[in-house]
Amino acid sequence: MPKLDVYLRSIEKFGASGAVLASGQAVTLRFPTGDRHATQVTPHDQLVLTVREVAPPAMLEQIDKGRPVRFELESAGHRYTVGVAPRSSGWQVTIEAVAAAAVVPPPVPAPRVPAAAPAGVPAEMALERGQYDGESVPTSLPTGTGSVLDQLTRSARAASATDIYLNAGTVAVQRVAGEVVSAGAGVIDGEVISRELGMVATPEARAAWSGSGTAMFTYGDGIGRVRVTLARDHRGPSAALRMLPDEPPTLAQLKLAGTGIEGWLGRRGLIVIAGPSGSGKTVTLGGLVRALGERRRRVVTVEDPIELVHASAWISQRAVGEHVASVGTAVGCAMNEGADAIVIGRVSSEATARGVVEAVSGGHLVLTTVVAPVAGVALDRMIAHLPADQRELAHGLLFSALLGTIQPVAAKSGERTFEIVAPQSSA
Repeated sequence: MPKLDVYLRSIEKFGASGAVLASGQAVTLRFPTGDRHATQVTPHDQLVLTVREVAPPAMLEQIDKGRPVRFELESAGHRYTVGVAPRSSGWQVTIEAVAAAAVVPPPVPAPRVPAAAPAGVPAEMALERGQYDGESVPTSLPTGTGSVLDQLTRSARAASATDIYLNAGTVAVQRVAGEVVSAGAGVIDGEVISRELGMVATPEARAAWSGSGTAMFTYGDGIGRVRVTLARDHRGPSAALRMLPDEPPTLAQLKLAGTGIEGWLGRRGLIVIAGPSGSGKTVTLGGLVRALGERRRRVVTVEDPIELVHASAWISQRAVGEHVASVGTAVGCAMNEGADAIVIGRVSSEATARGVVEAVSGGHLVLTTVVAPVAGVALDRMIAHLPADQRELAHGLLFSALLGTIQPVAAKSGERTFEIVAPQSSA
């Protein structure tokens, strides 16, 4: 069931003439007697997915270019006009019932047990209390299993899986406690993979997937964040989905409190989180950044793409290609702003390695992650991305500035431990 149907059924249930959905804002239902706000807030990621499920392809092309569109759709025998305004500050979707009669909101219905709703959509919508209301007016939303993608990510999170792997013409598999096992779904064809991932992918990711065959983006599945790596192989389209939490953990939740790492966060220098893919580097970095925000340190992150979203006013997250033109530009801007800490999501190219060197040489606290089999070779792996004639100077600078390395170790039991190494001079 398309996610938009939940809102359409609410319009019909309350006798409203339409609704307004805006990124990160409460749903507004429109009545002849005036607008009423619901208690639910629509996250931006959910709003984008809702539109992409129902908008005609020609309209999606215009939306991807940042142009407002209007189109009609029919649902359960009712016709609606949908207007989409894809603004830079967030999307706004206006729904209007075609030839709807003007009615006032019905009286409060008897309480009932709420039905399940699609993933990412509240199971019950209620209007905020008005000036003359005795209580909120609830309505049960229709049941639905959600999209194939929703079902897969829900099932993976219930099984404490870290990853889902999709390949055309095969069953979906997932990684649980380090082992790759069946996800319990049937064979998924390439058309389903393209459609499901295409609905949540950014326009840039879809274009890159079509052009070069690979792309990466993140989205919210209503429970947490999902990092998607798109690819193609001999079977057709494929994807790897990394399950991430809804918010970064605290140091206490990571069991890093009291390890001495807190002292590193008050100094200038370099902190490297290293380890193989899937070991927990992203979540560990998110916990350190959250700790900096809680200490009221001004933090600027440079990511590609943004993975864990921080709510702290002290943290500014910038995606390369979306908010900043390049890593170098972002680092230079952060230095000019006088940031206390500069975070570079991962070092995987010459540009990101240069960014780390520049930020460290500017006397900032710098945090980053590096894919490496063991923490002891992390700096060497980082320096290897630089031109040969720059490596010796970078080696001396980074090793002298190194506060320490953190290596998350994911055990098969699901527990994560850490190997923490501080140079003798930093201990």
